[in-house]
Amino acid sequence: MLLLIPAMVFAIEERSLGLSPDKNFELLLRAETPEDYGLVSIKNINTGETIDTMTGQGYSYFRTDDVEAIWKEDSTAFAVSVRGTKTTRSTDVYIRDGERWIKLVLPSYISNILGRQGVISTGRNVYEDFGGFEGDRRFHLICHVEPDWRQKELADKVTAWKPSDQTEWKVTLEYYLSTSPNCKTSSIEACTELNSEQSGAGRPLSR
Repeated sequence: MLLLIPAMVFAIEERSLGLSPDKNFELLLRAETPEDYGLVSIKNINTGETIDTMTGQGYSYFRTDDVEAIWKEDSTAFAVSVRGTKTTRSTDVYIRDGERWIKLVLPSYISNILGRQGVISTGRNVYEDFGGFEGDRRFHLICHVEPDWRQKELADKVTAWKPSDQTEWKVTLEYYLSTSPNCKTSSIEACTELNSEQSGAGRPLSR
């Protein structure tokens, strides 16, 4: 369980990533200068207190528009997607437990997808975008997982079973309060329509 603490770094630059639906919190991207990486923070509108999350830019600097945030309708959770490298993008999800904000520890569902593809390593392009909250405890990730091409060439020669050529996946996860682990995989489904759009493209959908 990963708890958040009050912000310790003085930020000169900041911009809003969105108010919570109940207007009690605001997500901010903050940095000391425009040339630094930005860090996502949670501001309590009522008290003025700001708490740093564990999510920040890892590829582009503060000036770039590469961080996206989505609030849950009841303001008890939010997701932040950020580019990690030129060819990767990841999503972190945070939930509110009383007065605390906690980062969910996502299970290693990508290992499951790689197993279906018949490989053990990803290629360069791995995109993990947020697909929305569902009900009280569930959310979806829309993922592009490109297998290592050398391992995929070997997997394609397997005759005992047919490894998947799918690269686009919908992952449904479920989270819990005051438990460890606090998140588990509910289902992993192939996104056939997205995969057909990618066929022959040689790269993931532009984001």
